[in-house]
Amino acid sequence: MDGIDRQIIAELVEDGRLSVTELSDRVSLSLSATSQRLRRLVDGGAITRFTVALDSAVVGRPIDALVDVRLPSGGPFADLDAEVLSLPEVVDAVHLTGRFDYQLRLRCASIDDLDTILRNFKETLGVEETSTRIVLSTVTGMPRQPTPA
Repeated sequence: MDGIDRQIIAELVEDGRLSVTELSDRVSLSLSATSQRLRRLVDGGAITRFTVALDSAVVGRPIDALVDVRLPSGGPFADLDAEVLSLPEVVDAVHLTGRFDYQLRLRCASIDDLDTILRNFKETLGVEETSTRIVLSTVTGMPRQPTPA
């Protein structure tokens, strides 16, 4: 990956809806050279998908919560994985080291919805402990994509 590839990625991170024509103008390459590089970045796995960022409050999910989850020893990891994938409220999930096994980010319509999900984790999946924090605000510009090294 060279400087032009990094520039293409930076432009697309800023605005993933750029046309190849606009992108080629911004990186000062021909349309065909830009298309070729973009295809190589996608085929090589550097760019895994093109997506859209939504305003959670506008789409009806104003409650933003971070939930740490601890499973019992030898807990149902596959069951929890399947459950979080089935819930539209779970927008991010990571497996962790340390006291808790997972950290989940949920976007819920209400506190009641969040409570229902947490109760379900404990009653249905046998989750041993949760620690929930409500997000008050997010730093402007976050979350962001990693930049190429």
